[in-house]
Amino acid sequence: MSTREKIIVGLMVAAVIYGVYTVFFSAPQEESAFKGGGDKELEALNSFIAKVADKTKNSLSSEQIYVLQKAEREWKQDPLLQIKQKMSKEEEAARQPLVLKSKILYTGFLQMGDKRLAILNGIEYEIGDLLEPGGLIVRNIHPNHVVIGSLVMKSKKVILPMEEFE
Repeated sequence: MSTREKIIVGLMVAAVIYGVYTVFFSAPQEESAFKGGGDKELEALNSFIAKVADKTKNSLSSEQIYVLQKAEREWKQDPLLQIKQKMSKEEEAARQPLVLKSKILYTGFLQMGDKRLAILNGIEYEIGDLLEPGGLIVRNIHPNHVVIGSLVMKSKKVILPMEEFE
């Protein structure tokens, strides 16, 4: 056992001995409030609290009084409870992710001047070309990825990374 461990164990034993002594052998302490004259001290404390309450009532602004009145009233609903509103079918559809009907592979990129071409499943596409009759369109073409979006909902899009074959 190292010196450090001996010191820790010694402190632990001292704490246990002190705890046993205070619980079993020390005389119980009497509370000063229960000694003679406790009623006078209690009355003095109550009158002090009443004076403080009166002073705070008189010094509150109208906004603070309004807030206190609102806080005292019974609440109609839990302020931490979030109630979800029912969404329309269009909003629900807008929240659903865009799902591709078939697997699309981005295998090539060509740039001729300002014109960019993406090779998807072996076919060349430009920006704005339709991929499927279901409404998928090529939104943007980059050398390392292609952005495909829905024709109907412009916020939905899928990013296809470049597939490189060796």
